[in-house]
Amino acid sequence: MRPGPTRHRTALLIALLGVAISAVTLVIHQRLAGISGYTSFCNLGDVVNCDAVLGSRYAHLLGVPVAAWGLAAFVVGAALAVPGALGMGTAVADLLLVVLASASVGFALVFAGVMWVLGKLCLLCLATDLTILAWFATVAPLVARFDHDARTVWWRGRAGVQGAAAAALVIAVAGGTWAAVRGPSGAVTVDDVRARDPKFYHWYTQLPVRSVDDLTTPDCHRKGAPGAPVAIVEFSDFQCPYCVQAFRDLRELVRSRPDVSLVFRHYPLDQSCNANVKRSMHPDACLAACAAECAGSQGRFWEYHDLLFENNEHLERESLFRYARDVQLDIPTFRACLDDPATRARVGEDVAAGSRVGVNSTPTLFFNGRVIEGALDRAYYDYAFIIERHAHTHPANGAS
Repeated sequence: MRPGPTRHRTALLIALLGVAISAVTLVIHQRLAGISGYTSFCNLGDVVNCDAVLGSRYAHLLGVPVAAWGLAAFVVGAALAVPGALGMGTAVADLLLVVLASASVGFALVFAGVMWVLGKLCLLCLATDLTILAWFATVAPLVARFDHDARTVWWRGRAGVQGAAAAALVIAVAGGTWAAVRGPSGAVTVDDVRARDPKFYHWYTQLPVRSVDDLTTPDCHRKGAPGAPVAIVEFSDFQCPYCVQAFRDLRELVRSRPDVSLVFRHYPLDQSCNANVKRSMHPDACLAACAAECAGSQGRFWEYHDLLFENNEHLERESLFRYARDVQLDIPTFRACLDDPATRARVGEDVAAGSRVGVNSTPTLFFNGRVIEGALDRAYYDYAFIIERHAHTHPANGAS
């Protein structure tokens, strides 16, 4: 029995709402990637923070923004609902609509899990998930139009359609979870990198290279051996969402690769200590950088550095003192250091060094002097490591 057009019309309207939400989410994702210091309208604090979620490594699936996948799914879903909304629905369109809505529920569940892992709530992501659930609730009853007769070809039988919908949901959950938690690419040689991702290999090996001597000084904050074959220098800002992503991935890289050293240098996008920026995009960044220096003077730089990135939406003065207590700093000494103009001057030295080597956004990374502007997906850091490690082992070959 062919259903009336009301359900399809409702499904069409919900899909169009999903298109609008996904489009807005995609625009914000692209602005976060392309505009240093950009803050969206739904960045409302430490917990409710779309930027932290959309700026995380989980915001891509197979190299494509998750928002783009959502946009495509809703567009296709709207197209599938149109025939039924016009009273000309077909069993094939309804089958595909039910399967697509079921798969979308699977991805909604995965992304809800991602927000839980990050400890952040993205209002746009939540709106998308709720839209998907409403869409599925509207579409699922279409299964009733299919025949109970076991002799019916499977895609016209109710059991077959229910099975296809369940399979789509399970595959979406499994595939989305795998994509979210998958580790590095498994590449171990430069030839692997060149074969797996020739576009990245060509892009990376054409990047400009600065002398490592221009990037560091003996008193820089360093993790790993100074003579490590692969030296990473990071110019960063504790209040920058993409710097948070880079922080997590670089921390994992250094932990998993003993022949890497990481140097951290400050480049706050805040006019109070960085005259190179036209406006203070991150108004707490300079104070946070000073606090990290004060922690470093008491031998706790890296512990404090991690706390700042893990709580980068709360970098006001009161919170900085709370973090100081968490890492057991001497508070009177910390307070005196934080208010000492010499501390701000020390941060200014890093800013000046960054300006000399062309830094103008965060994060800016140097892999053995090779300039990378912006955060990369986790696997690409492994690719960069492999290329640089090979160049160190076979200097005559370079990175080609």
